[in-house]
Amino acid sequence: MRDAGLSERHKAILWWAGLLATLAGVAWLCRDFRWPVVWQSAPFLLRGLGISWLLTLVSVGIGMVAGIALAAARLAAPPGLRHLAVGYVELLRAVPQLMVIFWVFFTWPAMTGQALSAWAAAIASLSMIAAAYLAEVVRAGLQSVPRVQVESGLVTGLSHGTIFLRVVLPQALRNMLPALVAHIVMMFKITSLVYVIGLIDFFRAIILVNNRDFAPYALYTTMAAGYFLCCYALSWLVRRLDPKYSLTT
Repeated sequence: MRDAGLSERHKAILWWAGLLATLAGVAWLCRDFRWPVVWQSAPFLLRGLGISWLLTLVSVGIGMVAGIALAAARLAAPPGLRHLAVGYVELLRAVPQLMVIFWVFFTWPAMTGQALSAWAAAIASLSMIAAAYLAEVVRAGLQSVPRVQVESGLVTGLSHGTIFLRVVLPQALRNMLPALVAHIVMMFKITSLVYVIGLIDFFRAIILVNNRDFAPYALYTTMAAGYFLCCYALSWLVRRLDPKYSLTT
């Protein structure tokens, strides 16, 4: 057991040594990039990154509520409502996310005659996308809870609503935690698409700075590092909450 422990420790040391050596090599190769442009624009870029995070959290929050309703409709609603839920989920999952953003941003004014702000269009479209994907995550989580627990709740006199909220949903949320975090990571990356409707998120902030100062190597390296660190931090967080979870995104 001790040898196995030492072996795992040595593997970890070698992994970190290799990572640090790789980062040092990349840093040496990138030494001539125009990094002062990044430092000078850091407040603007950080505001864009904050908007990306805000879009992610708001859309996932709204999408989670809608996803629970869609999952419940797919599992227990009458046929007509169930078919509508299935159609919504399959349609939104099948079309490109960029098309959904365009649909919302351009279709709403055409239908109502009222302009829709870029912020409102981004929240609406991203929430619609999140709801479609999270509905399947929630449905899988609900189906992972043994049916016998529902039957036991009915025997004790609990209503269907109470059983769902107090018995089934808490267990389902824990079972679907890895997939939920993976979809949050996905939604964070999808926020980069809202630049097409004029919202200044992290992606668009990088593009605007590059258009002004033209430092593509430094700026796009910063963009890649920013998205990687944010997505990796989410995966690391869930592993800290429960080490048995292993995420692949």
